[in-house]
Amino acid sequence: MSDVNARLALAVSTIAFGYFLRKIGLVDIDVGKALLKVLFNATLPSVLLVVFASLTFDAQSASVAACALAQAGVLFLAHFAFRGGGREPKDLALMTGSTVGVNLGTFCYPLVDAVWGAEGLTRLVLFDAVNQWSLLVFAPLLYASAVAGKSFSPPAALANVGKQLTSPCMLALFVGVALQVLGWSLPSPVVAFTSSLAAANKPLALLALGILFDPVLKPGQLRDIASLLCLRYGASLLLGAAVLFTTASAMGGACAGVVLAALISPVPLLTVTFAIEYGCDIGLGASAVNLANVCSFALLLIVANADFASAAARAERFPRRRTVVVGTVAGAIKSRRGRVPSLVLKPGVRTVRGRFHAAAAVARSREGNVGTRASFAAVARGGIFVGCTRAVTVHVI
Repeated sequence: MSDVNARLALAVSTIAFGYFLRKIGLVDIDVGKALLKVLFNATLPSVLLVVFASLTFDAQSASVAACALAQAGVLFLAHFAFRGGGREPKDLALMTGSTVGVNLGTFCYPLVDAVWGAEGLTRLVLFDAVNQWSLLVFAPLLYASAVAGKSFSPPAALANVGKQLTSPCMLALFVGVALQVLGWSLPSPVVAFTSSLAAANKPLALLALGILFDPVLKPGQLRDIASLLCLRYGASLLLGAAVLFTTASAMGGACAGVVLAALISPVPLLTVTFAIEYGCDIGLGASAVNLANVCSFALLLIVANADFASAAARAERFPRRRTVVVGTVAGAIKSRRGRVPSLVLKPGVRTVRGRFHAAAAVARSREGNVGTRASFAAVARGGIFVGCTRAVTVHVI
């Protein structure tokens, strides 16, 4: 078993142990809820404060923050898919509100810590700085607007959001940002105390996941949950593919893995809290959270074992390969017309004349001349063009 899978197996064992404790009657749902209060009010804020206060901002940090903003925007837009479907206001509130934000606190934090360690947590905290705004600002507004309908009052909703901004997690982020701006550091006794609490976050979160896990779905819930999860994971996986082909090489393999783990994280646990607060279907919210945990864990197994360093390198070379194909096609066609061309192409130049002709664009070459022989095949506009009898020289950027 690889080192990554061994760490994941330990995390799964802790989750299973929590579930086992509940099944044999030593703990119950109330214990799991009590653990959540400890997590969100003590250990998780300590993680955020300790990591954020010691954070060093660099190009990777900017990439992680950009990915978090992109996901927040994509999931916010995705919630419109549930509007206009004739749902009851409270059902609409649950579906739209649970679309935004991801469960990092009790799902992604302990598992990222298990797989990527302290460096992974450093990147995840940046992602969570954006995610907290989705969970504590935008989600309550979506719930309130859907439940109230035409009688929705923005001032009253914003007053409720103001209470969310004073939650321990948000206060920890505010303090961490202030320390970064002022260039200060936490006093040693505070660091020792918060670090001790932060160390307890992973085992407590994993135990809480196991205690609260309930795989049973009630009749009639599967359709709504499937719609919600397909929308969330579809949008997040498309965004993850875009990340791999655009910024993965800049972020590095481990950082890209952490970002993808955050993107595929499940429906937030706050969904159940908001369902209680706004009078929505609590069973539907809890079932969505549980099934999303299963889906996200299956995806995380793939992400944790993927080689993102190689994927980033392949993505970085992709434009260069495309240039060779375009240049070869243009050269082959010109050769058939009786000329021996020397082409200099920029990546992706596809000015078309007639059906196959690609215009050459002059630029300096990093790799020099690439000679191709008389007989070769190249893909052009969906078909295969077989080269002719003359040599072609292509300058590749």
